[in-house]
Amino acid sequence: MKLNLFKRSMIFATFFGSCLCIALIVASLGTTHWIDARAHRTHSLQVSEGRISFGLFEGRKELNYGYGWRSYDFSVKAGTHPARRWAWCGTAALLGAALLCAGGSCILAVLSSAARARCSPRPLLAGNTLAVLFTLGAIAVWLTEYFLRLQHNVMSDEDLADTWSSSDMADLGLSFWLVVAASLSALVNDVCVLVAMADGRDADTIAPALEEKVNGAIMLY
Repeated sequence: MKLNLFKRSMIFATFFGSCLCIALIVASLGTTHWIDARAHRTHSLQVSEGRISFGLFEGRKELNYGYGWRSYDFSVKAGTHPARRWAWCGTAALLGAALLCAGGSCILAVLSSAARARCSPRPLLAGNTLAVLFTLGAIAVWLTEYFLRLQHNVMSDEDLADTWSSSDMADLGLSFWLVVAASLSALVNDVCVLVAMADGRDADTIAPALEEKVNGAIMLY
């Protein structure tokens, strides 16, 4: 049984949604704005100022002690990341799993829309649903760590000893919101697949019905 054009179009549309989801996740992993924070020294509020931004793997710190900015690029990993090990590893692992699911969904969308015979869209639905769940998991883990720790402090032990503080001056950055957009993209894919599944019309069932109507009209005349 062949798929009608509408179903093929809806299924193929998920290919672009999966590509967008992959691009957004990769961008979130490669950028350094999961957290953007400001800082100051607690005993010299008038002259000291700092800016810190970091992602899951790299970061940048700019500190001004009152006589000019000094910039530092740093590599972050579990154990030295401002986020605790469970949050850093959990977020990275969940995004990696979401990336694999989105890639699988991308391949399934092409195969399903190109297949001549009707094939079940359930694997495509499952792949996109898993991508949604994994991205939501990463969002939940990072938000938990943000509210418990990162909004209160993103400074290193050395900076804390030098009286630097970022308390209540940290915000969620663009990289985090890219993951939110990736989750929405996968969710839209799920909607497209469900719409295609809900449409019960198929090419082989539409054609006989149309032919029957034509024959009935001919016999009437």
